[in-house]
Amino acid sequence: MSLTALLRVALVVQLGAGTLLALWLLPAGAPFWQAVLIGLLLPVLGTALVLAIELGVGAIVDPRRPRSSIADVLGVWLGETRCSLRVFGWRQPFAAGFAEPALVHDPQRPALLLIAGYVCNRAVWKPLLDSGQLAGCNVATVNIEPVFGSIDGFSQVIDAAVNRLRSATSAARVTLVCHSMGGIAARAYLRDHGADAIDRVITLATPHHGTIFGRLGHGANAHQMACGSGYLSTLAAAETAERRRRFVCIATADDNLVVPRSSPLLTDAEQHMIEGVGHLALLEDRRAWALVVKAVASASASR
Repeated sequence: MSLTALLRVALVVQLGAGTLLALWLLPAGAPFWQAVLIGLLLPVLGTALVLAIELGVGAIVDPRRPRSSIADVLGVWLGETRCSLRVFGWRQPFAAGFAEPALVHDPQRPALLLIAGYVCNRAVWKPLLDSGQLAGCNVATVNIEPVFGSIDGFSQVIDAAVNRLRSATSAARVTLVCHSMGGIAARAYLRDHGADAIDRVITLATPHHGTIFGRLGHGANAHQMACGSGYLSTLAAAETAERRRRFVCIATADDNLVVPRSSPLLTDAEQHMIEGVGHLALLEDRRAWALVVKAVASASASR
């Protein structure tokens, strides 16, 4: 089942279960619209609660120095909650079929492949594409599926997408822009296929060194991203310092899902840390966009 279909089913189940629960708890004779309203509100409250727990656990396991103010923490929580509801409640299940920008047959034009992360599809990149920040580039997106499969299997998916993009644009090399698990999949691709076709790899909030939440996720790919996993150790052992210097790693000091928060920073790579934004909301952060654009321009200038 595709992620789009899976999320649609999940939404129907959540709304239906919430409405039935409300009908059972509400007084006899209560208007049906009240039950429907409660059914709509429960997923919102559930999302907000899960994100609050993630931020709380992160604050205990990897406390910030100096500590953030209550207002700053609330700002991160609210921003991540809004973003999560947009992404999982609408954009991914219902708006993932948008048309990509037309590709131009020009080998001098930067070619970018955007790779989403765990339980995410190409729809997460729509705000960046709509911003116009990448207007001077040839841009393609790819869904890495099956949703809960091994990261090793995503290597072939990325290889096929890279080859399609190079063929369509005549670009000699492609820059990979990856969010979260997409960056781990990109490293698996480089291990399997080498870096001859790749200019640079830009990762946003990728748990390169694992996350404490990896063991709690569903699927082989989630467990492969757990702190101390054998998969990440083996992947790192196959890399050289020269390979890692191709990477630009962007992290957020307030990541609610990748803990410890230093995990997205690879040794020998160019490193950037942003504050005041959560894991998913980093994809909509203009500071992150500016760093992506700068890295793409730098890769183009160094050819």
